[in-house]
Amino acid sequence: MPHTPRPNDTQPIVDVRLGGLRLTIQRLPYPLLALLSGIATSVGTSIWFSR
Repeated sequence: MPHTPRPNDTQPIVDVRLGGLRLTIQRLPYPLLALLSGIATSVGTSIWFSR
């Protein structure tokens, strides 16, 4: 029987297949993105103003 997606099923944002490894990300991890952008901003600012 073929799989028919339900109306509330969403397409994955990232679907990577490398050999036997499969990585699927269904939704963006917003807290992780906020943390990484805060760290990048802090590092960028310290590099910029240390010159």
